[in-house]
Amino acid sequence: MKILAVETSCDETAIAIADFHRGSRKNGGIRVRALSHIVSSQVKVHAKFGGVVPNLARREHEKNLVPMLRSALAEAHLLKKSHRAVANTPIHRCIKVEEILQREPNLLRQFKKSIVPLTPPDIDAIAVTYGPGLAPALWTGVNFSRALAHLWNKPLIPTNHMAGHLYSAFLQKSESPSLQPTIYNLPIIEFHLLALLVSGGHTELVLMAGPNKFKIIGETRDDAVGEAFDKVARILGLKYPGGPEIARLAEKGDPKKYPLPRPMLHTRDYDFSFSGLKTAVLYLVRDVGKLTPQKKKDIAASFQAAAIEVLIKKTMRAAKEYKIKTLALGGGVAANAALRAALGSTIAKDLPDTAFFIPDPSLCGDNALMIVAAAYFSDKKKSPERAMSLRADANARLG
Repeated sequence: MKILAVETSCDETAIAIADFHRGSRKNGGIRVRALSHIVSSQVKVHAKFGGVVPNLARREHEKNLVPMLRSALAEAHLLKKSHRAVANTPIHRCIKVEEILQREPNLLRQFKKSIVPLTPPDIDAIAVTYGPGLAPALWTGVNFSRALAHLWNKPLIPTNHMAGHLYSAFLQKSESPSLQPTIYNLPIIEFHLLALLVSGGHTELVLMAGPNKFKIIGETRDDAVGEAFDKVARILGLKYPGGPEIARLAEKGDPKKYPLPRPMLHTRDYDFSFSGLKTAVLYLVRDVGKLTPQKKKDIAASFQAAAIEVLIKKTMRAAKEYKIKTLALGGGVAANAALRAALGSTIAKDLPDTAFFIPDPSLCGDNALMIVAAAYFSDKKKSPERAMSLRADANARLG
């Protein structure tokens, strides 16, 4: 199966193409060839605002999608231009493309000029992130993918962004990195599975009793942990995005220097709260006097240690209660080296028989390869005609 995926949930425009082959009986699992894997970041566009501006993100997606799709098709050796493609395209499909993209005139103009003349590529389906995320950004990707599905007469697979982060943990890169295209292996997964999903917009504990059987058993009641990292970075005067900056400073700080709170650490549920921890840092910065470079490092380390302790203790308690066989970490904050190491060592010590999967650092941020992986396991494939009913859902949830 060969899938093309589009991801525009926030401030990265991403397109990936991959094909899937079942492994042998001896090796099991699924072999994934990443024929193309392109991500265009908008960090510089939003940095001066200290966060993502939804309509600016939408504008950048409109500008990027068509040239990135052509680049992805070329990289996958699927780009074929033909005058006959235009002549052979049924008129009703062209009319439908106009209808779908009528609210994105710049995107429509590019689409008609650079995509309509192409011969439909040899793919089996198109996947797209429909939510959660920023509504203007999501709609751009959804409409673009609906137009592609109609033009090329391909089924469309609506894919949850957080499911993508979850499945990214299982894309295990081949031990031969020189291979082109890059090869990943999706192992056979044992259930029950527990996933800790941590990003700028979400902090969730997700239980899976089987493929696509998602149940959120815990989530943040206010700030997501990634959002807290960014806000603390802003308090410390660090550049955007703040998560990597906090992690960098924390490496040279004393995590025990400042006794910051561990919100909801001992509650009987699996929910999280990081707003109070962020506020504690705000008061700490107010009270410590001149904010020297070493104080910044110690505050960053103390904050990071507090956040990680809450994440790990809640996750481990859930893993033991539900008798988890597989544990996964996913999301942008999964790139944090301290979290990866601490969770890995805790599992090895307390649950040595539990399989632990984390994504390659290059797949922790938003990307379309994770959407390809989630789409492969999806049972929500829509025909081009039924794809007209697909809507972006900024508040979409797993389960």
